[in-house]
Amino acid sequence: MPRGRGCATNARLLLVRNSGILTPARANAMLPDFFVIGAQKAGSTYLLECLREHPEVFMPAAEIAFFEDPFYAESRLEQFESNFAAARPGQKIGVKRPNVLGCPECPERLKKHLPAVKLIAVLRKPLERTISGYFHYMASGFIPIANAEVGLRKLLAGEYEKYPRAHEILDFSMYGQHLERYIRTLDREQITVVLLDDLKRNQAAELARLYRVIGVDERFQPKASGGRPMQAIYSLPRLRMRVWMERASRGYGNDRAYTYGRRGLLATPCRVGAMAIDRFVLRPLFPAGPPEISAELTQTLQEKFEPDIERLEERLGRDLSHWKRSESASRTIPSRSNEGVCMIDGELKS
Repeated sequence: MPRGRGCATNARLLLVRNSGILTPARANAMLPDFFVIGAQKAGSTYLLECLREHPEVFMPAAEIAFFEDPFYAESRLEQFESNFAAARPGQKIGVKRPNVLGCPECPERLKKHLPAVKLIAVLRKPLERTISGYFHYMASGFIPIANAEVGLRKLLAGEYEKYPRAHEILDFSMYGQHLERYIRTLDREQITVVLLDDLKRNQAAELARLYRVIGVDERFQPKASGGRPMQAIYSLPRLRMRVWMERASRGYGNDRAYTYGRRGLLATPCRVGAMAIDRFVLRPLFPAGPPEISAELTQTLQEKFEPDIERLEERLGRDLSHWKRSESASRTIPSRSNEGVCMIDGELKS
């Protein structure tokens, strides 16, 4: 992957930027004990809300872009550390950045800077994650706004190559490939895999098990466990209006490889105003459920993901056949919420 062209950020993130020169990280650096590395659009925001409620856990509310291009610079590690300055003594420090799972440069960087960190990978059925990712990238302005059937066919045909982030829509669903890269680089005992499917069956038990992995009181019951922190925007008119309204507050760099928040007197009011109009005006005007895609396209996507799902089954020692089959001829992506997480027992195999 070309540097500066992928695994970047958006306007809502805490960007790790610096105009001066920083000294090397101190021996007593305050760095994360655990890291939610992905997958994107698979439950990481829900997990963040459940974890940061715990009194023994400290996590920044926003994502922190540091380890992936184009924001990585070793000299900025001390500034990365500053995001955790408010942590109380004894708290487990965590960070969420779901792009990290799919970024090939990140395992070596994590091993270098956080050699003992516990990694959490949240996984969702690849077809569902891909559909959600497609709409997420339209909302972020990384690809044109188009019907899912049309846009995904163009993506598969290679017609979106001029958009530097478009490849991630499919790539980020290749969990087996990405996890193998981490297993080759880090100790497999550091990596915990969680599945959205398990959460739906036994949410309380799975969150308790995840708290045990982190090393905090597993009896804690987060209020967020019953909520839906994020929902996808499936309405194309609403997406067009939202992207248009955010032009004053959001800019793009490097051929739309990443976004950044604009500065100036009007930037913040425009950002807040756009969010309010979207929530109170556009959402009621343009309600839309998950998209329907044809049986043919569904089959094409499933066939693309199947070899990687089988690779993941081998790593987890778990049957994921329900990820490989389609439920109907004309498939509707079932989950209106994009977020959810749970813990599984399956140990990664070397």
